[in-house]
Amino acid sequence: MSVWMRRSLYAVMLFCCVIIGMGVYIELNQAPELAGTVNNNRVPKTLPEFSLSDMWGEQHAIGEWAGKPLLINFWATWCAPCRREMPLLQALHVSQSELQVLGIAIDRQPDVQTYMAEAGIPYPSLVGEEAAMAVSALFGLPGPGLPFTVLLGLHRDLPPALSAPT
Repeated sequence: MSVWMRRSLYAVMLFCCVIIGMGVYIELNQAPELAGTVNNNRVPKTLPEFSLSDMWGEQHAIGEWAGKPLLINFWATWCAPCRREMPLLQALHVSQSELQVLGIAIDRQPDVQTYMAEAGIPYPSLVGEEAAMAVSALFGLPGPGLPFTVLLGLHRDLPPALSAPT
């Protein structure tokens, strides 16, 4: 292979590496806009009012859990990270009586009933598919970024920064 041909080949390879590097750079810098990222411009200052069904179809308003700080965990039975953190939330619920843990399953009722019974999860969990997604959007989560946890103070105020999906 001639010197000119070799240099041309190196130049093409270098050009391809630069193009690939630029693509990776652009992709990494777009991370805050991905689904599952909290949009701080849409995060409320206090807990929004909403109602969802429990595992048996009975409607519950979020106000029913007033009087204690509230940890709301959005989860789904098909979400492996959600299932891994459930025992931790269960232990927190049992050990911290001054804190109310509440699950909101973005899932189907039969699947949630089965999983909660099998896993022995003692804390309450509300259920909804599109309705639960709409509730997660009230907290600034634009898409399916599960698990997603929100901690509210005694007066239902949200801290300045919500927890990001874990």
